[in-house]
Amino acid sequence: SSPFLAPVVVSYCCTMGLRAQQSRFSWVQVGILLLLTNILTAWTVQNWLQNSSQAVQTTAWPAVQVQYPAALSTPRVEAKTTAKPVNRGKPGSYALPLEPVPEISHRNRVYCMIPASATAAQLRSGVRAFDFILSTWGPRCDIIKIFVGKEPNLPDKYIPNNHRAKDLFKTGRENPGEKGAPVVGIEMRRSECHDRGRGDCRNIWEKVWRSWAWVWKHDLGTAEWYLKVDPDTYLFVHNLKDMLRPLDPTQKLYLGHNVYQHVPRGGPIFNQGGASVFSQGTMEVMGARFQNMESRFGAQHVWSSDCVDRDGAQEEWGTAICLRSLNITATDTADERHRERFIPFQLMAHLRLLRKDGPDGWYWQGKPDYVTDGIDCCADDLIALHSYKAESFQDISRWFEYEHFEAGYQRLKRKLDSTVEELRSLKGLPSN
Repeated sequence: SSPFLAPVVVSYCCTMGLRAQQSRFSWVQVGILLLLTNILTAWTVQNWLQNSSQAVQTTAWPAVQVQYPAALSTPRVEAKTTAKPVNRGKPGSYALPLEPVPEISHRNRVYCMIPASATAAQLRSGVRAFDFILSTWGPRCDIIKIFVGKEPNLPDKYIPNNHRAKDLFKTGRENPGEKGAPVVGIEMRRSECHDRGRGDCRNIWEKVWRSWAWVWKHDLGTAEWYLKVDPDTYLFVHNLKDMLRPLDPTQKLYLGHNVYQHVPRGGPIFNQGGASVFSQGTMEVMGARFQNMESRFGAQHVWSSDCVDRDGAQEEWGTAICLRSLNITATDTADERHRERFIPFQLMAHLRLLRKDGPDGWYWQGKPDYVTDGIDCCADDLIALHSYKAESFQDISRWFEYEHFEAGYQRLKRKLDSTVEELRSLKGLPSN
């Protein structure tokens, strides 16, 4: 319908009204005729405006359909209340018993790549983060290497401080971490600062993609799974291997904590939280892609949607962009009850992260509705905890992994109780 038809209708009806008057029709009949005319005019104009508005909205702002990643394990089911941890009486006792996995013919080796900012002098005098990594989870990786910017007199291996890297749990066995970890120097085109307060030279993306290019060239085939692990991340390697065991490493998999922040604007789903996992199939094509990277300099390219070498620290974004160019998307690693295995924050902070308190924040933007929060935020078989100071690694190990689990869990539970009660009050639930 067109609004230009309305004046024609009005004119015609008015004319008919005058003729009705001349024909001595009653004024009541003329009034009814004019009322019907006004109703017809209003309906015509409203209908046209509505159609025009829909047409403009459809043309200017096309709806973005979020393609959620495929689930890693079982199909989604309705979320249920978190069960209490089950003590299995061995390392990893915090994890609930896993479903039986099929027999597999491939090996399940894990390569841990730690990108870091450290000078040769710091490596020789001692880096606390590396000391604690090598005294806790680090030796459980089949291969662990530290990647830093290349410079003269860089040591071939980082040897930890003996006091920090001693066998923390007095099991009577040698701690393999005391032998140290190889150090790889990466040639960087951009400057690299060693002060976290300076954002202008934290070119982490260049270091990460060049590190993967080095791994592809020198270490491809030495493992089935390749991890990027930040120095402030605690990795539960046994839980990781439990999750990976039934998966085929020749498939192109990209695993971690899925973030949907940029999906509404056409960006990819990317993994964040201190640890990302790449299968051997992904490493084969990703590493080859990194052998010939176009370089772009300047702030205008930091958020480029192209797979290029760029300034800045946005390595998670850069990785996802490059994988999308290879038709590889992130896989959902939450457990069958929608709880996350890779935690991007400290555990206590994540427990307080409620969807209703910040639905428009970057963490919740685009998140599927089935992702749980609060008390049900995190899986029992945790794989990665992010944003911890190295000194906390000892406590995490005692709380979650070793024979002191019972006492450690009670200690942690007392700390959690106040948070749980706080969450229950926020949700309007009665106190226990």
